Amino acid sequence: MPAAIEQQIGRAYRRMAREARYRPAAPSDGLGNITLPEEELDLDAEARAYAANWWRCEDEHTWTLGCANYEDRPTMILALEAARLCCSGAASRPFARRLLEMALEELPS
Repeated sequence: MPAAIEQQIGRAYRRMAREARYRPAAPSDGLGNITLPEEELDLDAEARAYAANWWRCEDEHTWTLGCANYEDRPTMILALEAARLCCSGAASRPFARRLLEMALEELPS
């Protein structure tokens, strides 16, 4: 993976960790609960592992999302279609933005 892409993905991962407190590459119990105290976590190692996995999935065109629960399905559909539009270039950005806004409107509180 090119270094610039690893850095780009790593920045996104670090932002998820800082701003959303979401760390999908951290050790977990499989149910979204991180199994180590925060002081024992290595954000840089997580970001590298996440970048490597992201790049592999992108390069091989293999993504696994899982199944949405009933209430979240409309949000997932809109967010997924927005993600697909992100593969289409700048002309699709207004549509992706609108779908993401719609997804947030659908997200149950």
